[in-house]
Amino acid sequence: MEPQRTLTDLPFEVLDLIFKALAYKDLRGRWPPYTVYHYSKDKLSLAETCEYLGQAFAYHSRDIYKKAIYDRSSPYISERDYSVIVSLCGSTAVEYVGSPGCNWSAEVAKAVGQYCPNLQRVRFQVYLDNGDILISLIHKAKNAIKSLDFGYASHDPLRIGSNIMHKIPELPLLKTLTLDSFRVDEAYEIQRFLSIEELFLQSHYSHIEDLKTLNLFKVCAPLKKLRILTVIGVHIISETDEDEAIPEFPALEHFKLSSCIISMEFPSCPKLKILDISCTKCHIEGLVCKSVLKQGKDLERLIVESRPSQFDNESLLEVIQKFRKLRYFNVPIRKIKFDLLYATELVNVLRENGVTKEDPLELVLDEVSKIHWLHHWLSYISGSNIIKARVY
Repeated sequence: MEPQRTLTDLPFEVLDLIFKALAYKDLRGRWPPYTVYHYSKDKLSLAETCEYLGQAFAYHSRDIYKKAIYDRSSPYISERDYSVIVSLCGSTAVEYVGSPGCNWSAEVAKAVGQYCPNLQRVRFQVYLDNGDILISLIHKAKNAIKSLDFGYASHDPLRIGSNIMHKIPELPLLKTLTLDSFRVDEAYEIQRFLSIEELFLQSHYSHIEDLKTLNLFKVCAPLKKLRILTVIGVHIISETDEDEAIPEFPALEHFKLSSCIISMEFPSCPKLKILDISCTKCHIEGLVCKSVLKQGKDLERLIVESRPSQFDNESLLEVIQKFRKLRYFNVPIRKIKFDLLYATELVNVLRENGVTKEDPLELVLDEVSKIHWLHHWLSYISGSNIIKARVY
């Protein structure tokens, strides 16, 4: 008589079909929210029966749990059950999302920290008592993480967590770092991550006049691979009264500042294509224009929404003359006056730069009356359709 066969004698391909048959469907024939994970209590109970069936469940779920995110507001799955799923399928997870509110569970985070060594993207918020759990999670996946995105729960003073940047280990593959509501006093920790290509920094602030000071360019100077830099809500200033020699940023292509105060000159960025200075203040006459003119000749898009206005007729024309590839220029024009001679100069310079009606310069200005005058004078100039002027 043949020995009795059991489920553990079946290959994973057959058990995969059995797990599919156990997937839950509601009485209306529609999948509930969590069936994006193909979850059912019956499947998980079977998977917990023995190690082999747990491995079969992981095979069955190989394309399902790549994103580890637990929504504790869902009635379909408990923290305990989701933690079990992570323990079985954690090796396939490449992303973790955890934050205060419905997407945070200490139990799940601990499971991710134990069973998910291959995370490439990690996103979370730090608050009163979760910092050590999250640091443990990062340590587990430190050789796989390519993107790290975190911030502090600054909206609730009673839940604000302590600094964790100094506890984050070396992340040799890290390409993207996002710090939301970051602490300026830990900014220099960024210098440890030399492989960063994209950096996003946003401080917690309530009013632009109360911004924390930061020597941004000194912080970022060691990041020689940095291609994209976005900074929101800091006062960019030197640490001394003397001029600092800040080395150029050799790889930077896209630089955006928003809601900042500028009190020091920018470094040279020879590969810069997009410079976006939005909603900023600079009280040093000519500083912004001088910083712009230091950039490489590949600049294609320039936005300078700074107050007070930094450009006059001469400096505006100087910028357009230098950057032959420039095709979008957004600039306040309080100090600029348009007449026929100046409009003619603009058109002649653009022609020399190779600007055509098929590939015009989009000139975005902030005063309707001056736009009307520019259009008026351009109407007298042949071929002036190489400028597309409009108000923003």
